[in-house]
Amino acid sequence: KEELFVPTPSYFEIVYLNPDKPAVIPCRVTTPLAKVTLHREFPAEEIETDETNIIYDAKKGFVYQHPTSDHKGIVYCKAESQGAPQISIKYHLLYVEVPKGPPSATIVASPSRAKVSDGIHVACTVLGEPDVDVNFSWQYPGQEQLERPVIIQNFWRLIDRGTGRTTRISKSVLIIEDFEARDAGNYICIAQNLQGTTTVATRVELN
Repeated sequence: KEELFVPTPSYFEIVYLNPDKPAVIPCRVTTPLAKVTLHREFPAEEIETDETNIIYDAKKGFVYQHPTSDHKGIVYCKAESQGAPQISIKYHLLYVEVPKGPPSATIVASPSRAKVSDGIHVACTVLGEPDVDVNFSWQYPGQEQLERPVIIQNFWRLIDRGTGRTTRISKSVLIIEDFEARDAGNYICIAQNLQGTTTVATRVELN
């Protein structure tokens, strides 16, 4: 049978609802003759297009002109042409707050007083918008001596804050497995996103 929806690589896609810009549910069709409707999964209902707040654009899909937290949830599109109706993939709509600017970063060293040959790790954490990437870089006491081995691990995950808002936790952890006297001093984390740069620092003392 003819596929009415333009194929996508996944069965599930996240769409971020940002109050200051339109959000697009990208269920595009392969024929202009298809009748396309938008549906909420739970409660099961059709979402009416009103040509002002929610419009259908055959080249883009459904466009929410002014997203609000009421729009969050799981939706899918249905297309009907001559044959049986077809269902698109599911789209998970997540409401996000407006980006506030440079990263909001915190830094913690554990332990902050270390003995020789102790293991230490310094964690730099950023809470931010789910679709905003954060880049980390470090300055630390043994950095000039290139033979000083440190391990740096970067990772991120999304958490639901319960009020329909989603936050991304981005983390960079600097690990020294065998602390030496020359490792005592300031550990500086530089976190950067498109809005700017934030620098945070902590001190690790030799015990």
